[in-house]
Amino acid sequence: MNKEEAKKIIEDNAATENESFLDFIHERWTFNEVAFWKYYNSIKLLAFELRNEESLSRDLTYKIIKSNQYYLLLIGCHFDKNDLFEIKNLPDNYTQFSERLRIAIDAFLTGSPINDETEELLDND
Repeated sequence: MNKEEAKKIIEDNAATENESFLDFIHERWTFNEVAFWKYYNSIKLLAFELRNEESLSRDLTYKIIKSNQYYLLLIGCHFDKNDLFEIKNLPDNYTQFSERLRIAIDAFLTGSPINDETEELLDND
């Protein structure tokens, strides 16, 4: 994956379209792990590629934050007893997926990409 492909994946998630992670959750009520990894790896790659930038694109930053906020909202709706929304295939360890996204977004915002040691800790958690 290159930087442009990563940006497209972020755009698709922010718009909940094109079989993106959020398209699956929002439109199909399904947690798609393959789409999750594309989304996560896109943020991770952009954190690395843009690490030396003095300033980040507001548009790109907004799309990353927006898509993560929407993901968190949908997780909340899933657990709301008064809401009919239910995410199929939600992994038992969904909080680990959420934590991984949080770390990737932090890496993007701070310009401190995820290193191999952190990735290994996440994998073993």
